[in-house]
Amino acid sequence: MTAESNGNNLVIQGRIVWGTNLFEGKQKLDYNTSVPVIGTDGNPVMEYGFGLAVPKNDSNGQPSENFSKIWNALHQEAYTLYPSGQLPPDFAMKYKDGDAIDHNGKPFADREGYAGHIILTCTTQIPIKWFIYEGGNNILVNTGIKVGDYIDAQLNIKAHPAKGKGKAGLYLNPGSARLVQSGPEIINSPSGDQIFGAAAPAAYAGALPAGNPTPMPMNSQAPMGAPAMPQAAQPAQQQAPVAPQAPAQVAPHYGVLPQAHQPAQQQAPVAPQMPQAQPVQQAPQAPVAPVGAPQMPPAPPMPQ
Repeated sequence: MTAESNGNNLVIQGRIVWGTNLFEGKQKLDYNTSVPVIGTDGNPVMEYGFGLAVPKNDSNGQPSENFSKIWNALHQEAYTLYPSGQLPPDFAMKYKDGDAIDHNGKPFADREGYAGHIILTCTTQIPIKWFIYEGGNNILVNTGIKVGDYIDAQLNIKAHPAKGKGKAGLYLNPGSARLVQSGPEIINSPSGDQIFGAAAPAAYAGALPAGNPTPMPMNSQAPMGAPAMPQAAQPAQQQAPVAPQAPAQVAPHYGVLPQAHQPAQQQAPVAPQMPQAQPVQQAPQAPVAPVGAPQMPPAPPMPQ
């Protein structure tokens, strides 16, 4: 293993498919304990970032230019630590294959914007600069960009060795981002229907205080000047409240390709290979970290 790399920069285009408080950030949590991280200055450590979905193929079914660029950059940077191309099984490449299976056995493709893409985990502890292009200028903004929009993202890709209990891997640090096109908003938190169900709430089953008026339906109005008459609660006619549904669990945004996409034997580093979608008919498999550098089929000739 060689010395730690200084990293390299590139601009990649994709769609934001997850993110929390894109402009304000959120407090960083310890990866192992989920306890909020406090800095040496006694203040909360803030984290900024998003998941960036990059399409694997273009409209002709060939590896897209953006995919080839980021795929090669990720592996070239990883090889600065492991020139032989033999990456540790738990090396953190910081992307997910959107056509693979998560650790709960569910297809990533069930999530909006994942199918046919690789999803980059782009995070930093420095506030991201957000731009919108207007009137021939890139204008710095602090609002107007949301999860679901398409952006140009400036990334610094940096390989790092294992530190303490952490594992070796890559940092994908976003420095700046510019809106390319607005897209349908993606909401990752569970909806009201997912939490409470689609049925209307049942009447309150307990006894109401004396003089407490019966709540009026949302679509009815009391006559002007006529207060609603209190009614005694009638438990015998009440229905049991609808049991709330548990919120959908969101998998961590750290993943690697499934074992099915890995080569049978390890070889010296060669051009990495594009991940293939798993057939829907196959039984789900838990994700396994790559044992070596993935190999990519012959990519289209790069521009001269």
